[in-house]
Amino acid sequence: MILEYISAAILISVSLFIIKLIFILPFFKIDSNDTTTKDSGIIDGIKIRNGKNIEVFIFLGSGGHTGEMIRILQNYKNILLDGSNVMHVGYSDMDSYNRFKAMMKEYKCKVNYYEFVKARKVGAGIVSSICSITKTLLMSLRIIFQIRISMLNKPHLVLLNGPGTCCIIALYFKLIEWLSLVTDSPNIVYVESLARIDTLSLSGKILYWLADEFLVQWKELKEKNAPRAKFFGILV
Repeated sequence: MILEYISAAILISVSLFIIKLIFILPFFKIDSNDTTTKDSGIIDGIKIRNGKNIEVFIFLGSGGHTGEMIRILQNYKNILLDGSNVMHVGYSDMDSYNRFKAMMKEYKCKVNYYEFVKARKVGAGIVSSICSITKTLLMSLRIIFQIRISMLNKPHLVLLNGPGTCCIIALYFKLIEWLSLVTDSPNIVYVESLARIDTLSLSGKILYWLADEFLVQWKELKEKNAPRAKFFGILV
């Protein structure tokens, strides 16, 4: 009798987790929004509430990724860089950190910085690499969990644009949503690089299945390889 109760409890728990997984993965959702304005591409997922700030998480990749992210923020500064907002900024190299910090001198929103340590050093051995990768994954999970707690019950947005680390970040946000009692979506918006004209980047191919909103900047790319994506023209 006890085994039957345990089996039933396990079956119910597994069923509930599967049902929740179906609800949180974006490709199971029916999108009834046919808006075609540029602004909607960034703010579709944000539930604006009167008198409350928006909490925004971004990750700065190196070089071109950081440049595109900065241009996206500046193009939507009235929404994303409003003085009442809280910015959570992840980075993995000091050049991107310094470049972003210099830009933010023009804005008054609060900024919290989080360093994501690179998983592997060039020339590292197998054992050393495994240890460093494991450490990096655990540290990243702690950071994402901390940010997700901060976002609870507030309008929020996770804005990503290409570095490989974004795949881990998006996966962690979805994993927390799946395994916890969190009911609101992390609102992950992924913007594919302007350089991707007719094929998705490797990060794009992964995040296509995880991001709540997937944006491309070329119509050809949407038509050929990303039918679920949204196209609003050039965003950067």
